[in-house]
Amino acid sequence: MKSAPYSLSEAKKIAADFQYLIGQHYDQTHSSTIDCIAIAPFDQLNKSRFIIYYLLFEDAELALTNEYKGLLFDVLVIAGSTEKKELQHEDICTWLSKNKTGNELMMAASGAHHTCTQKK
Repeated sequence: MKSAPYSLSEAKKIAADFQYLIGQHYDQTHSSTIDCIAIAPFDQLNKSRFIIYYLLFEDAELALTNEYKGLLFDVLVIAGSTEKKELQHEDICTWLSKNKTGNELMMAASGAHHTCTQKK
């Protein structure tokens, strides 16, 4: 899998392939679990607005479609609590590189799941 930005169809496929992460620990501290694998805008300004809308609406699809009209997307791993208004989030490639072992990444590459490579 290439690194972001993705087209909408690429982002949908990646998000669907990584739904199995929901409910797993977000990081090594085990302080929160993954709540959502979400399609988000690629650029930082719109991504920040997406996170605010996600907190308000508690719905990733609604947060994305509320006002973003761009064509470049990212896929985020989101954990935390919308009730406390505190979220942790990272793009899928960064999250995978920090939280999955080499064996898990190789298994993902050989199966239905993806690993991340730099876009050329």
